[in-house]
Amino acid sequence: MNIDADTIARIDATLLPQLDRHHLRLLAHCLSSFRDMSSDVDGALPNAALRRQWCEQQPVVADDPQFLRVLLDQLNNAAQQLEDVAEHCRKVPLELSLEDLIAAAERRCRS
Repeated sequence: MNIDADTIARIDATLLPQLDRHHLRLLAHCLSSFRDMSSDVDGALPNAALRRQWCEQQPVVADDPQFLRVLLDQLNNAAQQLEDVAEHCRKVPLELSLEDLIAAAERRCRS
């Protein structure tokens, strides 16, 4: 699932540097993808097996084992970042909002 135009516009309206806005768009997209993957009602991110299963069902990924490995690595990195943001916000990862992600990016830029 892609993030919608309103989400992109909200991210682009921040005063974050261009690279940080790009990173934020990727993180928001990963969060959206994790929500698509998850059947867990407790708000936890999908585990590695569910991530792999979901990725293998994507036509672009299924036929390219090298890309699959890279994508899974990137999803693992995004999962760790989302876990960190969730911990700071005292939420479970799938309950994070775009505002939570923006606030985390702004904190990171200020430090």
